[in-house]
Amino acid sequence: MMWSNLFNKGKEVKKISLEQVLDRLVDYNPKTANCVLIKTSEGLEVNEDFGRAFLFRFGDKLYIDDQAIYITTPDGIKAESGYHLDRGHILHLSFLHNRVPHTMDCRVIDRIRFPNDVLANLDPRMPGAFKLKPVGDVLKKDKRSSLRFTHKVGRGAMKVYTQILFDLFVSKTNFTYPTQGGLPPRITDLQVTGYVSANDLPTDPEAVVKFLKNSLRSNPREDRVVYVSKPHMDERTNRVSLAALGHSSVLGLENPREGERTLFVKKPTKMSSDRKSPNNLRESDQVLLGYQAKSLLDFKMEYYELVAEVVRVGTENVTVRPRDTFRRESGLGVELVDFSVGGIKVEADKALLDYLLGDLRRQPIEAQQAVLQDMAILLNFYPKLRFNRETEIYRPDVPLKIQILGKVARSEVSPARADEAPEVQALGLKFMYDPTEYSRDAHTFDRWERIREFKENRHFREIHTSLNGLIAFLESQSR
Repeated sequence: MMWSNLFNKGKEVKKISLEQVLDRLVDYNPKTANCVLIKTSEGLEVNEDFGRAFLFRFGDKLYIDDQAIYITTPDGIKAESGYHLDRGHILHLSFLHNRVPHTMDCRVIDRIRFPNDVLANLDPRMPGAFKLKPVGDVLKKDKRSSLRFTHKVGRGAMKVYTQILFDLFVSKTNFTYPTQGGLPPRITDLQVTGYVSANDLPTDPEAVVKFLKNSLRSNPREDRVVYVSKPHMDERTNRVSLAALGHSSVLGLENPREGERTLFVKKPTKMSSDRKSPNNLRESDQVLLGYQAKSLLDFKMEYYELVAEVVRVGTENVTVRPRDTFRRESGLGVELVDFSVGGIKVEADKALLDYLLGDLRRQPIEAQQAVLQDMAILLNFYPKLRFNRETEIYRPDVPLKIQILGKVARSEVSPARADEAPEVQALGLKFMYDPTEYSRDAHTFDRWERIREFKENRHFREIHTSLNGLIAFLESQSR
């Protein structure tokens, strides 16, 4: 925001001075900020995320000299990256103060070296720095949808909180967003084209039980569990949804027996004894068992789903028999950069672009961006939760898999070079549709409902609330 934007047309507004902006910044006292180049020295508007930079401090306060602040070289600027900062560039800085996002725009004045007598009292003690002058006020971005949690180290204003991370897989679908008119409120009969085959697993019950137990044995003891869900007809909406019954330990892993055709599991954590409850289990009920295990080939985490039938419900355990569907996650694994309640940012590597665009990769960059923005992309999130006794209270109640249909809202493109065409480097996706109806025949969600502007995906809302509480707790412990 430039100084001229601090005036409202037709109204008398007191102009804020550069000194007042710097005083406010000193009060906020940020240690790091995420840096995005938004305008070049020639006035060209761009959007290049340079990642995190440290703000220099003198003692325990922000270092101010010559009405300017000073930052380290942002993490995203490396010799081989082709990125650089020049005089006159406008940087958009974002940082947190009291867990609330704040932003400001600054002009790059120069790259400087500190005198030795100044350097001795600076933190970090690095001789080189970029000198920046604010060109607008510090703005508070307290809307929940604007709070982005960093997932990849060095790529956001916040630190990475390892208590809540994700494995993310994307898949193409048969739905494209209309270029004219409004979006449909619902999508029916959604078809998914996976990146790999999902159905190359054994089908014989004996082989299925053996495969499942062998893969679970490779997990740490606390992860030798399945997540149990049950298709349930909601009488109010006349829709089939998945009732989440929670995690259940698989028994008999240490002493497998030849010829086993059933699985013995502990009663799920959220199973109900009320026969009218959707979380109740009875004989002949169909259940969906989800679990994770490391691949024996490349040691990457793989995710599986098994459709099973309840054979017997005992006092403490449940016996289930595999049915006809046993599949693994078929989407392409991608690297998540950051996330919010309304969307995500992912790295766009060659594998992802080849998968989404195919032969269209040969088209000009503008044509590629247009195609990407029309695609409805299935996002399968697998939360990885790691809490201890002190933080367990902040554990979000989320399923093994969170499914959302996304839309590419923006794309970041590499800088143009004489010998190379620009390429898409990152994609920002907005959450557009939630699953609403489960197919008992296909054993998957095939009907989706649009996420309205005033609504949010309930699982990411739960994660957002949990992270806010966790951050507040951790900050209170460090004081």
